[in-house]
Amino acid sequence: MSMPPIFVPLDRAEVVRCLGNRLPPRVGRPVLRVPAGAEVQTGGVCVFPAEGRPGWLFYLLDGLIVEQDAGPVDDALAALIPGSALETVPGDVPPETPPTDDSPWDPAALVDAPTE
Repeated sequence: MSMPPIFVPLDRAEVVRCLGNRLPPRVGRPVLRVPAGAEVQTGGVCVFPAEGRPGWLFYLLDGLIVEQDAGPVDDALAALIPGSALETVPGDVPPETPPTDDSPWDPAALVDAPTE
């Protein structure tokens, strides 16, 4: 059994700066939504995929983990964060630039596109 994730609060501006050109998340790419009741909504979440091994830190912005160098955003990551949900960025995601402290980013707009 792996260790539970560790949530680390970080300054929002620093998280945005660290994610850089990964924001906004690209259309059609996966994102992982952490539960609204998680200890932290903006900061970092450290997961431990292999018992006894060091964990991986993923940046968390407004309740979402977007693709980053720490590893893939997939079902395996979702399994390490209880209550999280893997979603896909729909085709009409604004804005063209990363969020700033002056303009809050609305991750609630990111939901799975309906399939027909």
